[in-house]
Amino acid sequence: MLLGGKQADLKQVAVVTRSRKFNRLLGNILADWKFFVVDNIKAAKVVFAERGLELPAYDGQVVWLTPLPLLEGSFLTVPISLTQLYQLLEQDLFPTPRRYIRVAMETVVDLRLENDWLEGRLISLSGRGGRITCTHEIPRGKLLNLELKLAGRIFRMPSEVLYCIPAGDSSGRLQPQIGVLFKPSNDQNFGLLQNFIEKTCIESACARENIPTTDPCVSWLDLPVNL
Repeated sequence: MLLGGKQADLKQVAVVTRSRKFNRLLGNILADWKFFVVDNIKAAKVVFAERGLELPAYDGQVVWLTPLPLLEGSFLTVPISLTQLYQLLEQDLFPTPRRYIRVAMETVVDLRLENDWLEGRLISLSGRGGRITCTHEIPRGKLLNLELKLAGRIFRMPSEVLYCIPAGDSSGRLQPQIGVLFKPSNDQNFGLLQNFIEKTCIESACARENIPTTDPCVSWLDLPVNL
């Protein structure tokens, strides 16, 4: 995927391995994260390359994909953790305000605000929070309890409202939207959410590329088995 404009030029990446299926799969994940995958490595700011391959002359940064850690240079160990990949991109290579992988979704969530229960729909999820459409505006700073079901597991988490967008603020927005920060009492839920998000990213990319999750190319990625 190659789009024009300054942002596209800044976020162009390339994937070079001996597995064409894996190149497509990782490229699809990167494109879903709003990076722009190019075939010509000279046009890329960073190249993800299989360790041992000889690359043509290239002045940008190379991140080696390797089964064993390297003593020097930038690398990711195989199977690749999507969270480590995302953090490498966002913190070291393409710094932006976002630090956590987000996935779009559409699932019912129950919100307890003081003594009232409200029904909403979770439309975006990260390992630290989410965006929810609901029937009522909830002011910034309000504390609430959130309950939702993901992959057969019930998650119950205290949360804080970070922002509220009124209904009708943009075309097609029929209900208010709130952004919430999860504030669980322990880190177990964070790990479970991270596994769910990574698994969702990989399975969605496989579906878009018509690659079964049992295909050998998927073994390049650390695919969580369950929550």
